[in-house]
Amino acid sequence: MFARNIKIAKDYFSLVNFKNKYLILFIILDLFNVLISLLIPLLASLIVECLTNKLYKIAIIYVGILGITYLFNKIGSYFTNWCYANFFKETYVDVHTTLVNSIYNYDEEYFKKISIGKIINSSNSDIINIAEIPSFLIELFIEFIRLIVIYFVFAKQSILILLYVIIINIIYYNFARKCSDKNTFYLKKQIHYADKITGLLQQILMGLKDIKSFDIGSKLNNKLDGYRKKWQEYYFLKRKYYFTRKTILSLIIDFGKIFLYIILILFLVKNKLSISIFLLLISYYEKLKDSINDIMNYDISIREEAVSLYRINEIINYKNKAITISGTVNNDNINGLVEFKNVSFKYNGMLTLNNISFVAKPNEITTIVGQTGAGKTTIFNLLLRLYKVDKGKILIDNLNIYEYSSIVYYSNISIVNQKTFIFDMSIRANLSLIDSNKKRQVDACKRVGIHDFIMSLPNGYNTILKKDAYNISGGQKQLLSLARALLTTSEIILLDEVTSSLDQDTTNKIVDLLDDLKTDHTLIIITHNKELMKASDNLIVLKNGKIEGIGKHKDLIKNNDTYKKLVH
Repeated sequence: MFARNIKIAKDYFSLVNFKNKYLILFIILDLFNVLISLLIPLLASLIVECLTNKLYKIAIIYVGILGITYLFNKIGSYFTNWCYANFFKETYVDVHTTLVNSIYNYDEEYFKKISIGKIINSSNSDIINIAEIPSFLIELFIEFIRLIVIYFVFAKQSILILLYVIIINIIYYNFARKCSDKNTFYLKKQIHYADKITGLLQQILMGLKDIKSFDIGSKLNNKLDGYRKKWQEYYFLKRKYYFTRKTILSLIIDFGKIFLYIILILFLVKNKLSISIFLLLISYYEKLKDSINDIMNYDISIREEAVSLYRINEIINYKNKAITISGTVNNDNINGLVEFKNVSFKYNGMLTLNNISFVAKPNEITTIVGQTGAGKTTIFNLLLRLYKVDKGKILIDNLNIYEYSSIVYYSNISIVNQKTFIFDMSIRANLSLIDSNKKRQVDACKRVGIHDFIMSLPNGYNTILKKDAYNISGGQKQLLSLARALLTTSEIILLDEVTSSLDQDTTNKIVDLLDDLKTDHTLIIITHNKELMKASDNLIVLKNGKIEGIGKHKDLIKNNDTYKKLVH
């Protein structure tokens, strides 16, 4: 128990600052409070002894001291809890900030290893669950101090009585510990299936349209039922070991008290014990029971909350496979000339790009086409510096992309994804995440052709976009994401299937818009849309990670078989 809890303490305080003034005050006040509480049985026994010997005035004095002790005990308890509440309100913010910041750095592999349900639960319930870890650790330590003090009182009266009490405590503790081990084991299982339920429920909410169209609700319910039954099973087993310890095993302590009464009565009969000491030892035996139960409860609680601690640590300490760039070039005067020179790249041991070379020029639309798995997304991932090339070079304005500082690089390259995400906030607030200047926001929206639509809304730019902008059309959402990209002032814009799922009229508008945007940008596009292919200045045809052809639509459609198949 000691080694495990010391490790948990180290792991917790590697995440949370130990040198918090409120935590230090809490430790001091809590220790003071526990020692004060030990005076209460002693004062009660002294009052009884004074009354037995008809020392009424002294008894009244002890009653007064007892009242003051109660007062200090309750005031101490209040400020102990006040200190801890202040400590945790700061801790919650710090841990939540650390967890969220770590999410921003995840690579594409992350969600294969840790579910969204787990992340959501960890960012809420798990952070709250670990609130009491330092409290429980400190209380556990203080309870051991109280235990030693009480054992010392027993030892002063009789070593025989002390040995008897210790034996009862050890028997109870060993059985109770086995129950607590089982309790923690099944708690982990229960939380595992809670994550599965949360994760699947989130997927159901995101895919409601498909669920209704394919009528697969009953099958998903069957899957949820399986998870729920497992959750029920492990919840019951966890609780079973909990209430076994609280009921059946507590009989060990209770019957131990019966035999202690007999032993102490024998000592009393033989005048080896006064009535006040008799009452003090019985009262302290009750305290021992409370201390052992508290030690068990704190130990269980520490282990239960440690489950949440290690879930949080797993998220925060995830080993990101994406590279860390430490470029030093801060030259922000970038024109946007992009060049791949003999680039090869392996992903999970598979060759996804094989010695490819091409140039994407400023003021042109460069379009990358190919079947699924041809390597198109890999090109974008490399341009976003998520991974490093195995062979060859990627240059921007004739400088290796890894030499640019992160601030300069990401201020000059941005991406508009196929499934762009809009936050549940106003149009203005969404745009302000990129640039809070209202004039530039309006200019960007005018340029992409969505300003008039925004102004036609009752609240204009203050219109709230709900649940990933379901209250505007897909085309309008895509135009808004393009306006957002313009606000980044990037020279290079990557567009990934921006016209998929859009109607023909909206697609034509985006084709015209891209023709305008290329006048002051380098545009690199991934698409399957024929109209975008025709409008491109340069097409790069990929097949199995190799370039099968480079040129314009009118030339490739005549003499490139791979391109012909893609178009038709």
